[in-house]
Amino acid sequence: MKLVEQKIKRYKEPVTGILLEEGAQWSLIRVNVVDYVLDGLQFTNRDYLAGQREIEENTLRHKILSIKNEAPGLPVFDEPGALDDSNLLYTRLQESGTLVAVGRHHEDSILVGKIVKVSAKSFGLDTYDTDLQNCGVDTIEFSKVRYLQIHSDYLDSLSLFVDSQ
Repeated sequence: MKLVEQKIKRYKEPVTGILLEEGAQWSLIRVNVVDYVLDGLQFTNRDYLAGQREIEENTLRHKILSIKNEAPGLPVFDEPGALDDSNLLYTRLQESGTLVAVGRHHEDSILVGKIVKVSAKSFGLDTYDTDLQNCGVDTIEFSKVRYLQIHSDYLDSLSLFVDSQ
């Protein structure tokens, strides 16, 4: 297991997580938000990856997260080839109907929604505001996305509510 810290271009704070897989276009980590908390999966666009460093195995954080990473019930993403091809990644997320968080050029601003359409260079995201009011579909160019997150506690909680309506 590799515990890494990823630096995303134009973002002040690095993202820490367990490196699950790397492809030609995307890097997939299980996000370590704070202390020993694992919370969801993040796809980081490698075009915006300014650096990645491995956290030493002999740290307590690495040891605890190694054990937690083996726990049953953690979300998985097993789509061969999706980390090499943005179109395939977005199509798989659309097909799954998973609520996603999209990080773009501003670190403190994310879009939350479901991918409803995928074209050659962009996707349509049916967005929600912070009160879960539908805001309509935004078209987002693949090249503008720094990261995508799925299955965080926040997103899964919102998804429970949206699906219950």
